Amino acid sequence: MTGRDLRDAAYLLLGPLLGALWVAVVGAIQVSGIASRFAPLGVAFFLLAHLLLRPIGRFERLLARTLLGHDVPAPAPVGFRRSERTRWRWPVDRWRWILAVVRDAHSWRVLAWILLRLVAGPVGATVALAYTMSPLLLAAPLLPLADWLSGGFALSTPWTGWLLLGPVAFVLIAPLLRGAVRGLAGWHRRLAGWALGPGRREVEAAVLARAVRAEEQVRIDQELHDSIGHLLSMIVVQAGAGAHLFDRDPDFARQALDTIGERGRAALGELDRIIAGIRDDGSDRFRPLPGIGDLPTLLDGAAGAGMRVRSRVRVPPVPPAVGRGVYRVVQESLTNAAKHARGCDVDVEVAADERVVALSVVNPLPRPRPGGTVGGGSGLASIRDRVALLGGRASTGPTGDGGFAVRAVVPLGAALPDGVSAVCRLAEGCDCLGCAVRRTVLG
Repeated sequence: MTGRDLRDAAYLLLGPLLGALWVAVVGAIQVSGIASRFAPLGVAFFLLAHLLLRPIGRFERLLARTLLGHDVPAPAPVGFRRSERTRWRWPVDRWRWILAVVRDAHSWRVLAWILLRLVAGPVGATVALAYTMSPLLLAAPLLPLADWLSGGFALSTPWTGWLLLGPVAFVLIAPLLRGAVRGLAGWHRRLAGWALGPGRREVEAAVLARAVRAEEQVRIDQELHDSIGHLLSMIVVQAGAGAHLFDRDPDFARQALDTIGERGRAALGELDRIIAGIRDDGSDRFRPLPGIGDLPTLLDGAAGAGMRVRSRVRVPPVPPAVGRGVYRVVQESLTNAAKHARGCDVDVEVAADERVVALSVVNPLPRPRPGGTVGGGSGLASIRDRVALLGGRASTGPTGDGGFAVRAVVPLGAALPDGVSAVCRLAEGCDCLGCAVRRTVLG
């Protein structure tokens, strides 16, 4: 008989006692409310009895965790939507609270649980009592054996068989009782998860809330990486160029310092805007997140930071989510070019038709890198993830002429059109959907 079996048996033994106690307490309050001739007092008694079900459920969860070893998660607290009106706010809120208490599904499940403990408890208690008393079967033959040893009577052949009956009965019955105790305890564990824990709707709501929080965290991470990372990269480029030419070209160094200050202020503005989005305080002090219409400003800023940018952009108004995604992809591509292809020309093309938005950012490298790779970091992975979330395809990698290209195609509808490949070969003359759109729109 293990410690687990003893704890399971103790839980089953307590079943009818606690069931009778809870039913007596709740039932007495309910009967008092029914017997009251004053209707509001009867309602108050009913609510009091219903409010006691949650503390009872809390105690039953503690008991299940202590004796059954089953940690049942606590349900969400009773909640209700407060009234926005000021004149009738108090009575409306009280009425909504009463409705929330009465409709609390967890309390009704706890009520079903204590009724079940009352009805089925005697069966479990009987099995548990028999199991805990089963070792006495081994001691049953000891009393007549002691009389025989003292000369009280002679052992006959039939009596010798009865002496073996106790151990044999223990060997046969004890495993059956142990299995019954464990089975009943396991049944209580499974049922406790339904009756004492959160309901299916609460679990689904919690899972959905976690998914929303995770998605929001990813969005915040991407915004911080793309916007703040881009501006900091521009600051690093300007600082390096200014330090390199400080003695030979003081005017350029002074201009670089001015640009660093401007980029620093822009980074603070981006940070304020992202924090405002997180707080969702409705403040109009911060302009909305940049979209596809802000691409000229982005490209001018990159050129002002010392990058040689050649751009062709022709995009009509697009959905805000698509516009923000395209803006961030171009921004991250310029950041990568500033890090890994400093001093080189960067060609930016963005075009759209009625189906998709296609973009291309290509920067020729001063010389081929060993193995044909460029740089590292999480920028390219961020680009691919962002485009994939928008339902598009992104292609990144070296081109045939020793440069590096980032090309993407993002659908304006639900999905990319069929029949045309969206994967760019990053080669001249590629006939993918994005290259075809750029050639058609930009010429």
